[in-house]
Amino acid sequence: MTSQMALISSPEAFASMSFDYLIAGGGTAGLVVANRLSEIPTISVGIIEAGEDLTDDKKVTTPLYMFDLQGDPKYDWDFTSEPQEALNGLQVKQARGKMLGGSSGINFMQFTFASQVDLDDWERLGNPGWNYQSMAPYYKKFENFQGGRPNLESLGINDSFVNQAVHGRGGPINASFTPFYSPMQQAWAPTLANLGLAANGDPRDGKSLGGYDNPMVLTLGSSHRSFAGNSYWKPYAYRPNLHTITKAVVRRILFQSNSTDKLVATGLEFIVDGKNYVVNATREVIVSGGTMQSPQMLELSGVGDRQLLESLGIPTMIDNPNVGENFRTILNAPCPLYPNRDGTGLLAGGISNTAQLSWSQILGPDQQNRPAEMVAKYYNGSEGRPGLKAQLDLTAKKLLDPNEQAVQTSGTSGTVGRPKPGFENKMAFIGGFVAHPFSRGYIHINTTDPADDPKYDPRYLSHPLDYEVLKDFQFFSRNVSTTFPMSNHLQDNGTAFVPPLKELTDDTVKDLINTGFITGWHVVGSCAMMPRDQGGVVDPRLKVYGTKNVRVVDASIVPLHVRGNTVSLTYAIAEKGADLIKQDMNGTATVAGGGAPQAFTGAASVNLVDRFFLLLMVYTAACMFV
Repeated sequence: MTSQMALISSPEAFASMSFDYLIAGGGTAGLVVANRLSEIPTISVGIIEAGEDLTDDKKVTTPLYMFDLQGDPKYDWDFTSEPQEALNGLQVKQARGKMLGGSSGINFMQFTFASQVDLDDWERLGNPGWNYQSMAPYYKKFENFQGGRPNLESLGINDSFVNQAVHGRGGPINASFTPFYSPMQQAWAPTLANLGLAANGDPRDGKSLGGYDNPMVLTLGSSHRSFAGNSYWKPYAYRPNLHTITKAVVRRILFQSNSTDKLVATGLEFIVDGKNYVVNATREVIVSGGTMQSPQMLELSGVGDRQLLESLGIPTMIDNPNVGENFRTILNAPCPLYPNRDGTGLLAGGISNTAQLSWSQILGPDQQNRPAEMVAKYYNGSEGRPGLKAQLDLTAKKLLDPNEQAVQTSGTSGTVGRPKPGFENKMAFIGGFVAHPFSRGYIHINTTDPADDPKYDPRYLSHPLDYEVLKDFQFFSRNVSTTFPMSNHLQDNGTAFVPPLKELTDDTVKDLINTGFITGWHVVGSCAMMPRDQGGVVDPRLKVYGTKNVRVVDASIVPLHVRGNTVSLTYAIAEKGADLIKQDMNGTATVAGGGAPQAFTGAASVNLVDRFFLLLMVYTAACMFV
């Protein structure tokens, strides 16, 4: 209890301090930035987080409970979309982590990565210095790849695709293979191989495609979840220059009233138990609320579309209608399956299988012209909003490239999809994700209360190309379910349909998508990093246009979606963002070297400093009980 009290500040104590850097949001990215900045003993860092410290909560750390977290208000913000026109008015849930560590504490723990082309495309959109080569060191910096388990071969799991050279060692986030595989999980990679779709390398390299047994964010040995809360924050929260407050909602960014050129942020206003507080920042305010809440913070602060802000009575500080736009997420319509017996679903051991496939790979030999025909039919290159055409041109190019992923497929359980009541533990799903969606939506405030959910409309399947890719996946999933050895574990050799579906046709597949659609979870883009006149909110140094010292560091800055799970992308963005801040701090550069938290150039060894303060904290706590 004493340790916990030492790590979390009271609102009065927090507001009485002045910080060099204030971080609005202690989620996945915010804790990375806080850790790296507080490596410098002379720099003070404050974190304001609306959720709780749940780093020791067994439901968070134990993979068995991962499917209980989403939808539980203790752990999840549980946003609800506007009715989706293309889905017959369906309102889609969107989970976001409500804790220190954010969504890295409630995700399904898959560990997959962007492609080289994905990241190079960011630079092509007007973001110099953001490409695969510049991001690769940051992917390694956060990772501690612990490799396979001794019994993998006996479990029928093949990790021969792993290329040790492309993985990181010594970073805060542990990655390893799960200790348990159900019969259906063991059948995954051999089934894809029998379809001619075995992994052609380690997808960690940003080039390889195919089906494989993916690592998870698990600590080898304990098999506990490794996430931002228990890896980037908890071991370092005792640093005397790092202060954290939880259950505190950011109301707005405070700006100097006499700013003439670019706005200068002076601090944050926040609310705890209905009471307002103000805390000062002398250097920068860093917004890390994630794709759902970073635009909300900006708009409540007067940064956004003037028309929207004026309609809510918020004074316009910076008129930028791009804030909250460019919102998107991958699309997911899982294919339902009947296992031969209860409890053998694909998720009995977590989501530890995946396949990253091009559009052409999920089509038959006589359909190889279909991607080009569909792109020609539904995309003519003339999209209205500034900057959108450049994005969609690159997306169309990837859809046509047989070496670039168009879909990601993973095994999921009946508790993750939308099973019929009574079938939750009697079904499994093969999830089908459109990795590079054409559809774009928005997220905006609709009240001035920061505790109110923003209004968000992802406009799922509003672009016909997304539907065509998702439709083709549904047919492909039947190829998976009816191929040995997966077929051995499914009723009627994988041909059994879930009522009322009796057969899969062009007519019935639309109903299957509409009734089974769920979020793909990977929301990005609402504070996009692009030139301002092309739809941007932040520049390549992640500074908000029109400000001198406000940055956004999280997945909301992603200008164009990438393949794979976004948690790895968010860690890499945050690591690079922290280095950008350090570079601007003194006009000196720091490189993405070893992954373990360490001191900035010129500081004492962080290992010695951290150990000293840990011993001091333990000694002080012990003295209190003498």
